[in-house]
Amino acid sequence: MSGEDRIANGHRCGEDAAAYVLGALEPAEVEEFRAHLADCAACQKEVAEFEQITGALPESATQYQLPKDLRRRVMSEVRATPKAQEASRKTSARSWRPALAWGGAFAAAVLVAVVLVVALSSGGSSTKTIQASTGAAELQISGGRGDLIVHRLPRLPAGRIYEMWVQRGTAAPTPTGTLFGVRSDGSAAVGVPGSLNGISAVLVTQEPAGGTITPTSAPVIVARVT
Repeated sequence: MSGEDRIANGHRCGEDAAAYVLGALEPAEVEEFRAHLADCAACQKEVAEFEQITGALPESATQYQLPKDLRRRVMSEVRATPKAQEASRKTSARSWRPALAWGGAFAAAVLVAVVLVVALSSGGSSTKTIQASTGAAELQISGGRGDLIVHRLPRLPAGRIYEMWVQRGTAAPTPTGTLFGVRSDGSAAVGVPGSLNGISAVLVTQEPAGGTITPTSAPVIVARVT
């Protein structure tokens, strides 16, 4: 097994290099990777090559918060891509230029870098936060889609569940098919299915386990979009 194929801490060397350069690792993962990086020539090379790519991306664009879920999704695609064989290197007495491995995970990470820059630099991707008019929650809207961030909701007994609804204009709420529980502190983060175009409000009610097609209780959360 070559140095670049070594396994460290349960991960193949180099697989976290793209995530590290793009800032997509969690703080604990950053510290762990930095400790590994100090003694791993293969990962040092990967990081240097990725930095050449990201260094060419726009740096002057206005910065916006990037949802962690997006980072996780795009980086999971990178890590799932088989690693290609490294391109052969040609050296010269007069020049030095590292050959980049433009296949597999490397090319995928370049695409991810572009995706992240677009998400960060586009004003249309900024997050708008709407406080719920009923209940402790806010609706975060980005790119026409929403995430409902819930706080301090009581945990429900067996046989009961929280159900999400959407309302169009003044029509009766319709089910989204989203059922969820809350953590021990009463918090939850739930994506609103589909686009928010035409939606006037996102609601949450307490329902029997399995959900219902019409609300059977008053909303505990109402987040008005318009």
